[in-house]
Amino acid sequence: MRLLRFDVSKEWVIYIPKDMPVVKKYAEDLSHYIKLLRQKSGLSLKLPSIQEGNEPLSGHRFPRILLLNEGNGWEQTGFSWHIEKDRIEIYGESDRGLCNGVFDFLASLGFSWPEPNQEVLPPVNKAKPQEYSAKEPYGYHHDKGNTSRRRLFLERKHPSSVWKSLIVWAVRNQIDSLVVSLYGSPLFHGKMQQEIANHPLIRFGRKMAGYCHLREDVFSLTQQYALTIERGGWDLSLLVPRWYFLFNREMFRMDSGKRDSQYNFCPTAPDTLNLISREAAKLFRAHPETLVYHLWPDRGHERAWCSCPTCRAFTREEQGRIAVNTAADVLARINPKGIISLYEDSSEGGDIILRPNIFKISHLPGEMGAEADGWFSETRFNWAKSRKRP
Repeated sequence: MRLLRFDVSKEWVIYIPKDMPVVKKYAEDLSHYIKLLRQKSGLSLKLPSIQEGNEPLSGHRFPRILLLNEGNGWEQTGFSWHIEKDRIEIYGESDRGLCNGVFDFLASLGFSWPEPNQEVLPPVNKAKPQEYSAKEPYGYHHDKGNTSRRRLFLERKHPSSVWKSLIVWAVRNQIDSLVVSLYGSPLFHGKMQQEIANHPLIRFGRKMAGYCHLREDVFSLTQQYALTIERGGWDLSLLVPRWYFLFNREMFRMDSGKRDSQYNFCPTAPDTLNLISREAAKLFRAHPETLVYHLWPDRGHERAWCSCPTCRAFTREEQGRIAVNTAADVLARINPKGIISLYEDSSEGGDIILRPNIFKISHLPGEMGAEADGWFSETRFNWAKSRKRP
C-alpha cells in the first residue's frame, strides 16, 4: 500500500450524482468528518460544500472529492478509492458499496468507532497538523455476493435512541445488513402462542418476551444508509409451532425413546414437513420485501435432533438439511430471488444436497470467529455505557 497525504486545509468541494439522496447523506457525513479534522488541527474553515452534478472541466484546478455510484443492486457492495494531489475519487458498485468506500477512506485516515456512541479521531501530525496519512487500499475491494455480507444480528427490544446508535455504529463499521429475529413478525408473536407457551405439556427453548421490532423512524434511518433488512436467526422451530404437540406428538423430536416438544422437531415426519411448508409460505408472503432469511436450529441445541427410527438413518446435518430444504422449496416458488442460510458446525454432511437458494454458515453470531466471517452481535456491547442519544 502507498502512504498518501490528505490536506484538510484545502478548500475541498464534494461532488455527487444528481437525484441520489442516499449519496447526499454519505457526502454530509464525509463533510462532517473533514470538519472534525480541521477543528482538531486548529483550523477554522467552514464545512466542505456539496455540489450535485458532473465534475467541472479539468481546466478548473481546485481540490475536489468525487463520490461515484454505479447504481447496481443491493447484493453488490464493492468499492474503491484513491487520492491524488487535489482530487479524491470514492467509487461504489451500489449505494451500500459507496457508503462502505466513504467509511473505509475515513478509517484509513485513522477514524474508528469501537462501540455505539464512541468515536476515535486520528492523531495530529505535529510537523504538519493539517495533513493526515492514508493508506490507499491495494486494488479493488469487491464483495463476493450476498452470502458473504457483513451482518449485525439484532434480537433485543430497545428504545429508538439505542436502535439508532446501533445503526450508526454498523454503518461506520461497513456492515451491510441488519438481521431481525422472526419474533418481530406478528405471525410468531400472537396471543395464542403466549397462552400455549404456559401449557404444562409444552416447553419452549427460548423466552418469548422482548422481541426485536424496528420502529418506523428507525427503519427510515436504515433506508438512508441503504442497509438491507434480513430476517431470522435461531428461528427454524417457529415453523413447527409447539402447540401441535397437544395433537400430534409424532411431529416432535424423540429423545431417549420419548417425544419432547423442547428444541427442534422430527424432520422426517410427513406432517412436520407439510406444516413447515404451510408456515413458511405464510412467512414469505408476509414479508415479500425480505430477500434473505436465516433458519437455524434452537440456540444452544443446534445438534439436538431427532432419534426416532426413521431419523436415525440420517446424520444431524442431514436432518437439518431436510427441514431447511423444505422451506427453501417454498421460498423458490413465492420469491425466486430469496435465499436462506443454513448452519452446520461440522463436516459430517451426508448425501442430501442443498437447494440452490441455500447457503451455509459455520459460525453463529456471538461465537468465537463469527466476526471474521462477517457476523456481529449487539451482545458484544456494554449497554450501561452506551445508552446515550446519538
